[in-house]
Amino acid sequence: METQQLIVEYHKISRPGSSELGFAHHKTITNFIMQIEEFWREAAILSKLHHPNVLAFYGIVNNGPGGTLATVTEFMATGSLKKVLLRKEKFLDRRRRITLAMDVAIGMEYLHSKDIIHFDLKCDNLLVNLNDPSRPICKIADFGLSKVKQTTMVSGGMRGTLPLMAPEMLEMSSNMVSTKVDVYSFGIIMWEILTGQEPYAGMHHGGVIGGILSNTLRPTVPASCDPQWRELMEQCWSNEPEKRPTFTEVVGRLRLMLEANQNRPLV
Repeated sequence: METQQLIVEYHKISRPGSSELGFAHHKTITNFIMQIEEFWREAAILSKLHHPNVLAFYGIVNNGPGGTLATVTEFMATGSLKKVLLRKEKFLDRRRRITLAMDVAIGMEYLHSKDIIHFDLKCDNLLVNLNDPSRPICKIADFGLSKVKQTTMVSGGMRGTLPLMAPEMLEMSSNMVSTKVDVYSFGIIMWEILTGQEPYAGMHHGGVIGGILSNTLRPTVPASCDPQWRELMEQCWSNEPEKRPTFTEVVGRLRLMLEANQNRPLV
């Protein structure tokens, strides 16, 4: 069997009945490869999810015998939240930042209600549509590492992206993790939305792992950060899973922040 291979391709398409061009996300599988299991797992998960803040799944296409398989999902005009943040979009004021974070939290609340842990929640896997700048829309995507809980816990292991991985994911002696690993990742995402920066940029992986495990390393919070945002963010990335809020709690607190910011300056 050849070495596993996963090719991600983007093909320009026209929307039916529209002159607007978009990009269909094709995760292409070729040859006899181990990642075919991941492909089908993601497709199976996506097919059962229906929520405004979770990327819609339309189906699987096959180019014929010996050809390629691809998942076809909802079109999101702007692309990933990571790209938006790297562009330093000036319109991402306080209210819109809260709105984006709340979209993610609401989507994750739904996933956890379905007993699904994402395991790789990050800005690259959050797709946005900014066609209406007054109300940006954010949806959760990429379920290749997701896993359905068997009871209240699932087997752990090295899954995810290092800067956003919870300490319990990095402890090789720990073989059980909970939904709180996604809450930890969300805390780091809150920091990225706030600053538009990469967490731990330039640091060696060993230093990042050691700092996270010893609870001596977290992203530096700007002095200008709203106290409520900071408190929630730091609770989300707590070293102790039981001290992290649920996404239901996160949604409630973000909603209160949004209401409190309705009449505040857009900075």
